[in-house]
Amino acid sequence: MTYPARLIIGISGASGVIYGVRLLQVLQPLPVETHLVMTKTAEVTLAYETDWKAKDIKALADHTYRPTDL
Repeated sequence: MTYPARLIIGISGASGVIYGVRLLQVLQPLPVETHLVMTKTAEVTLAYETDWKAKDIKALADHTYRPTDL
């Protein structure tokens, strides 16, 4: 039995949030199921460091979770 490739991507509030964004972009055309957990602090950092909106980043992932879901 073959299972699909799955990857959990966690983006915290640390500087460098763009690396998580770029990883999601690179994985999109590949047969990898992506799961995203992004903290509220990551959303703040995202606004300071990029022109991206949190909803746009979440749309890149197959599944998204709130930090409180863990």
